[in-house]
Amino acid sequence: MDSITRQVDLDLDAAQLWEAISDPEQLAAWLGDDVDVAMQPGEVGTITDDGIVRAVRVDEVIADRHVSFTWWDPTEPANRSQVVFEITATPSGSRLTIIETLPAPSVASASAQAQARWEVRVLSLWACTVAAALVP
Repeated sequence: MDSITRQVDLDLDAAQLWEAISDPEQLAAWLGDDVDVAMQPGEVGTITDDGIVRAVRVDEVIADRHVSFTWWDPTEPANRSQVVFEITATPSGSRLTIIETLPAPSVASASAQAQARWEVRVLSLWACTVAAALVP
């Protein structure tokens, strides 16, 4: 299995970062165009990103620390990937570690596309936190 790992340090405390990954509206601001799933274990829904609709099943939630979910293209249900968000406190705020484990065998081009998407998503999350800090 291929996996992609991204980390971003943010000037948010862990509770604020938790809201950014657990609230569907805040999650949609950086993860996708539309998020229609409650981040509660066993919940199912969809995340739309750049016109691509993915089915989502929330697997595990540890409040203020961890969310894991499985997502897939509904037209290719065998190609599921696992996504994990981990929050850790840092001296200046918090760190979000994102790990996506892609189905095996993952085509090299699919893996490269997934890596590029995570780069954009992490940058979008950072931009959302900076914009929020600038608004009084």
